[in-house]
Amino acid sequence: MINFGLCFGGVFTVIKQALLIVLLVSGNIAIAQPCPKWGDATTPEKKQLNIFKNASVRVSASRTPEDLPLNKLITSRKRKDKGLFMDGAYVITEGWLVSFEEEGPESCNCQKATKKKKNGDVHMYVGLKKNAAKKDCIVVEITPEFKKKNPDYATLLEENTKIRITGFLLYDFLHENAATNSCSACTNVWRRTCWEIHPVTEIEKL
Repeated sequence: MINFGLCFGGVFTVIKQALLIVLLVSGNIAIAQPCPKWGDATTPEKKQLNIFKNASVRVSASRTPEDLPLNKLITSRKRKDKGLFMDGAYVITEGWLVSFEEEGPESCNCQKATKKKKNGDVHMYVGLKKNAAKKDCIVVEITPEFKKKNPDYATLLEENTKIRITGFLLYDFLHENAATNSCSACTNVWRRTCWEIHPVTEIEKL
């Protein structure tokens, strides 16, 4: 005796599998892909920049950061500083956290982050004194990986608090027109230098 239930069940399974293949091939089903370390960058220079931005925040305890006084990054006079330091240098410095802001979609997160979800970077403006203007601050960035490592990261963020920062130096050339040291027209300046500490690996309130 033929079991028609089994036969029809097998036929339906084959049909569903075939339909799924057709949909996948036609592109009607969007499969979420993880954002690579280079984000959505398309040029070698921008890919490398995003790779630096997305560097691991887990550093061996045996690795010692180089002391870098903040006044070496924030000088009293405008200067060309693009080649003064090295991308990826592991440093530690101290300064005043003037302000901070959750960021949204950026190239380094494939335009997927939103401020509301707080799943992107946090821009921290760090200066030599309380209430320093942004044009006299460096940018320090908390990344999503730092947030995973430190779920209570928000407790470290308090305006006009002195902090000690450890992390990796990065020259973000995308913002040369917005930095005091490198701008030409200087009509929309919101940072002193393109040098950042990004990603930050440790923050300590002083």
